[in-house]
Amino acid sequence: MEHDPKWIEKTHLEEQAPAEYYMECCAFLDDFLNQRPRLAGVEVRTMLSDLLSILVKDPKDRQFAEIASLEKLVHQFRVDSPRTTDPAEVAVAGLLLFGMVGKALYFLSKQPHSHQFEEEIKRLLQDLNQVRGNSWLFHSAGKLAESGFTIEFIPESASKTPDYMATRGSIRLFVEANARSQPHRSVEGLQDILWNVMHGDSSAGKQLKFSEVQYDPGLIVVDVSNCDVNANSTMLEPNLKLRNDAFVINNRKGQVYDLSRDPEFFAQRENTGNLIEFAIRYFHDMATTNRYHVRALLVGISLGIRTDAAGAILSAPKGSVMFVDSRYSQLALQELSRAIYMVDTQSPLP
Repeated sequence: MEHDPKWIEKTHLEEQAPAEYYMECCAFLDDFLNQRPRLAGVEVRTMLSDLLSILVKDPKDRQFAEIASLEKLVHQFRVDSPRTTDPAEVAVAGLLLFGMVGKALYFLSKQPHSHQFEEEIKRLLQDLNQVRGNSWLFHSAGKLAESGFTIEFIPESASKTPDYMATRGSIRLFVEANARSQPHRSVEGLQDILWNVMHGDSSAGKQLKFSEVQYDPGLIVVDVSNCDVNANSTMLEPNLKLRNDAFVINNRKGQVYDLSRDPEFFAQRENTGNLIEFAIRYFHDMATTNRYHVRALLVGISLGIRTDAAGAILSAPKGSVMFVDSRYSQLALQELSRAIYMVDTQSPLP
């Protein structure tokens, strides 16, 4: 199945026609790996080939039960329908995963890259169990490359370093990506994840990657798609209460909200006990120690899929929320998130 670059360039189709768009991205990934066979493991290549062999058939002739190799994927995604091993749902999960990776590599491969780029691809595609976690790294890098950033993956060394540097004009930032696989469904679990990403656990705290001033400004991106991000301790509907005059930007791309213009933000119960409050407080707490150079935090909250009863894709949202130190307003990149909160890290939080 040959890919059509013209289709992949039409990124609006990712929302309007996700099934067709991701099929093109999967075809690109297949072509990409055919030219670089040593980059992907046998299990991953088999899975991708099995998926494409079904997708190229006429819809009425597709037998999703034939894609036995894809079953391991269904448990790597948060889906809106119940978690099952339904063959159609498995195929949708595979289409989304490989489509995301294919899209990212399409835009990244248009740039010159160092040896580290291939090393990261190997890490992504050699081991099936690592595909979902490492796909978040390529998803974020691909989004930046798509919007005109030059991506340079940073070689690993004895000292802790972020994953890559992104540059566009006068804007330069350093990015460390991480995906959390624990499927928490409680507020407490969400708190633990955000705390661990920022401050420690087996990941040793991602802020440590930005100890050296040469990696300033830093952005941590973390995927928490396996969690119920709508969970909160107030038992209220997951809708924030915001002030119209606190929006710095409110356009078709999304919204940038300045928390300093809303001193009563945390006085509203709707704005507490949820991911937004936790992330703001952890981000602010880290910034006030003034030991690291993390200036922004991006939390991926929906890399999952929606399907109907027949297993057809309804949408494949990739939502996120971004928190930016108000001293670094240039990092409020709407290309990365439709919802951005500017945090005054120099003043105490209520």
